[in-house]
Amino acid sequence: MFNERIALKLRLEQMADSEERILQEFRKERQAIMERLRELDLSQGEPQEFNLHETSDIEPYTSSDESIFLPHPTTKRIPKTKKIGKSRQMHEAAFKILRERLQPVKGTEIQEYILSETGFKVANMTTFMKTIQRKDKQVRKLDRGLYIFEKES
Repeated sequence: MFNERIALKLRLEQMADSEERILQEFRKERQAIMERLRELDLSQGEPQEFNLHETSDIEPYTSSDESIFLPHPTTKRIPKTKKIGKSRQMHEAAFKILRERLQPVKGTEIQEYILSETGFKVANMTTFMKTIQRKDKQVRKLDRGLYIFEKES
């Protein structure tokens, strides 16, 4: 009998095969590049040891028997704190408008307020408000697009 468990195991095996094929292709390409670099170094008259750190912004990462290249730590990246800061600002703005008003607030009003306060647009208001509700149990959805902050008595 063919059930979901067997199907999932089969898919895992297929994924493992695909990963191995892809890794082999990367290894072949990496080897070809390294050989070409050696040829170029020899043609320039002075044989040089190829140093990956001097010529590129990637460094090797070894995991068991395979070599995978990852971005070098000096590569500029957007810090995770900035991503967190954006969502935190948006959440705080939503809590602020909900706490200030005693009556229910429309989702569109919350969205406009967040845009004016933070400069960030809420992409999906329903998902955003579900996150707000999970963070604070006092925020409740009354009806379609209506949210309220209920103070504990």
